[in-house]
Amino acid sequence: MIGLLNFVIRNLKRRKLRNWITIFGIVIGVVAIVSLISLSEGLKSTINEEFNNLGSQKITIISKYQGFGGKSSLGLKDEDIENIEKIADVDYATGSLRGSYDVKYGQKTLALTIASYEKDYFEKMLTQENRELLKGTYISSDKAKEVVVGYDFVNPEKADDLFGKVLGIGKKIKVNTEEYTIVGILKKTGDARKDSMIYLSNDNLKDISESETYAMIFAINKDGKNIEETSKKIEDMLERKRGSKDVFVTNPVQITKSRDETLGIVSVVIIGIACISLLVGGIGILNSMYTSVFERKREIGLLKAIGAKKSDILKIFLLESGIIGLIGGILGVILGFSLALLVKLVAMQLNVNVSVLISFNIVILALGFSFLIGVVSGMIPAYLASSQEPVDALKEE
Repeated sequence: MIGLLNFVIRNLKRRKLRNWITIFGIVIGVVAIVSLISLSEGLKSTINEEFNNLGSQKITIISKYQGFGGKSSLGLKDEDIENIEKIADVDYATGSLRGSYDVKYGQKTLALTIASYEKDYFEKMLTQENRELLKGTYISSDKAKEVVVGYDFVNPEKADDLFGKVLGIGKKIKVNTEEYTIVGILKKTGDARKDSMIYLSNDNLKDISESETYAMIFAINKDGKNIEETSKKIEDMLERKRGSKDVFVTNPVQITKSRDETLGIVSVVIIGIACISLLVGGIGILNSMYTSVFERKREIGLLKAIGAKKSDILKIFLLESGIIGLIGGILGVILGFSLALLVKLVAMQLNVNVSVLISFNIVILALGFSFLIGVVSGMIPAYLASSQEPVDALKEE
């Protein structure tokens, strides 16, 4: 077998240019597979992380009349929270506002995302989001002019991008025209948007936004209770109390189903692109090997004349096409991962969170598939070569 492999490799070296052109077709297909699957798996990982940050027991209620920072009088109100908390399966509920507001320190003003919760549920809600306190304390009262900020405010690598210096506990910032003291710093998440967020009390953010209603209400489901059933009870109760079906109620189970459907569509698209790319590469191998059969008729005749069997000729051509596919697969894997990592680097520069999953399974899948494509594409040329009679093959010269 080793002798046969050496013979095949020598034959491949004799036709370097044609083989490299053929290999290039496989490389394109494998690059598409590896880069897209790596980014797709990374996307799944990111979405799973985001899902965990949502809180497994957190139900979100949003009024269709009010987006972030809206002021519609038909939005969510304190009485809606009171009604939600009367449902036996609900542990507690709290309103929340959020939006983008002007934040000033020194001479610099930035538009940053600000969110708010009631003081009594401040720590619980941040815990639901997997946000932990790095230093300092939470807000002491609903009326206190205090804020909790993300990690980038004290991160030397990022602080310059915000206000030009590290802002620690006790520093004062202005939100619109009101001055607030930083009392707490949250741990790093790695998400640029989250790490630059600011948290206030509901009362303070209501004053800033001039809104009497909430952007959303979060209801925490009691342990052991079915979260979908609780969500339905909340939706039915609010529809009855408000006199119309004007709220959207979502929970992690619904989000998971929607996520799986979306990722399923992404996977189908990726498979389709990969199949088309590899089909093109396979046709290239078929064409190259078919041409090779006609160019090497004398060589085939000599091999058969000195005792080579039909199966030996078949193995030679199948090995050649398989190795072409495998080389294309190896190069495609390297370039595919490199392309995926390049996309991640570019995304990081744009402050977009993109994950890349480099998996051993992806490597095995890509190499195995490229080798298989090579072998399958070489079957017809290999059969034609092995079927030639020695006398007829030698007459060609």
